[in-house]
Amino acid sequence: MSDAAAELPDAADSAASLGDRPLAFYNALLTEHFVLESARGITVSESSSRASLYLMTLSSALVAFGFLAATPFAFGFLGVIIPVVVILGVFTYERLVQTSLEDVAALASIQRIRRYYAGLLPGAGAYFPMPAGRAPNELLEIGQRGYRRGVFFTISSAIAIVNSMVAGVGVSLLVYLPSRSLPLSIAVGVAAAIVLIVVHGAYQETRYGRLRDLLAAGPASATDRS
Repeated sequence: MSDAAAELPDAADSAASLGDRPLAFYNALLTEHFVLESARGITVSESSSRASLYLMTLSSALVAFGFLAATPFAFGFLGVIIPVVVILGVFTYERLVQTSLEDVAALASIQRIRRYYAGLLPGAGAYFPMPAGRAPNELLEIGQRGYRRGVFFTISSAIAIVNSMVAGVGVSLLVYLPSRSLPLSIAVGVAAAIVLIVVHGAYQETRYGRLRDLLAAGPASATDRS
């Protein structure tokens, strides 16, 4: 081993041997900021891809049903395709909720880094504005505050509403086949769709509530629970 190599600290002890640790911390903070921004971009891209996959599957199924609607195979096709679409919708919805939570958590970490930037010099806060409200998914002040009905305006909720309607159609068919009562089957299907929409919204609000509590408890609590 050469003398130059012998003078180098071990990788596990390199942080303690840094000559300028404040500068190293600042560089690490910049890297972390970049990684978090990249993670947010990935969550948005994945959400768009998954939502597009579900909607394309649904639209393709509707086009195929259009060709079979006047044939004896129509009900058989619906009996196969509706469960497939609904199951895909459930999986898509769950992942969209997860990516949304990951995006909010990454943004909360970015906001902590931005608060550090804002404290570097007097008056630096003017260049790193922070939202004054409690909405954790805002990077800049847009005059909006967190509210519970906002859970129904996310991409995951859009997929949940569409998928609930598809499931409602399936329930309607299950009621119509034995009863042959169109008004009854429509009423039951609409009721089932509404119940599913409310359940999806309540589930998503619960997940967001847990994340808000976790973010309010601070980074130390997040580390303990991970």
